[in-house]
Amino acid sequence: MVVAKGKKCSSLYLMQVRVIDSSINVVDDDSTVELWHNRLGHMSEKGLMILAKKNLLFGIKKGSLKRCAHCLVGKQTRVAFKTHRHTRKPGMLDLVYSDVCGPMKTKTLGGSLYFVTFINDHSRKIWVYTLKTKDQVLKVFKQIHAFVERQFGEKLKCIWTDNGGEYSSPFDEYCRQHGI
Repeated sequence: MVVAKGKKCSSLYLMQVRVIDSSINVVDDDSTVELWHNRLGHMSEKGLMILAKKNLLFGIKKGSLKRCAHCLVGKQTRVAFKTHRHTRKPGMLDLVYSDVCGPMKTKTLGGSLYFVTFINDHSRKIWVYTLKTKDQVLKVFKQIHAFVERQFGEKLKCIWTDNGGEYSSPFDEYCRQHGI
């Protein structure tokens, strides 16, 4: 460690330097390829030899560079995620996704804390309904089921949910009765 005190004289600083021996880091052999490799930001062995031929690295011994863990990690690449393209269903009501969200922190003007979404896979058309309680999901589903079948003139074939508690036994029973 070097401790310096200085005074400014015109535009120069006069320094008094004192070396503290207990804080000095010393290298026994300054000529190893590994040491220069680390000092120069993990330069390649070829680059180190070019600098050595130009006498820019003092006292470097010819030798091969050992495997450097840092360099190996730096050369690693991530394995790409498989791209799985979702193919949409061909028919209008072949698949409908549904989910219930809530309770929200703030009630709507109508007093609702929840909302349920229905998304048609083919057209990406979305229907959103607000709910005061979660147990209203089946009632709203019956309404949307009748509405979309009338509107599109087709039967709803499959509904996909996250198996949350809101889609329980009465919901399953209704879907079985209507062939969903």
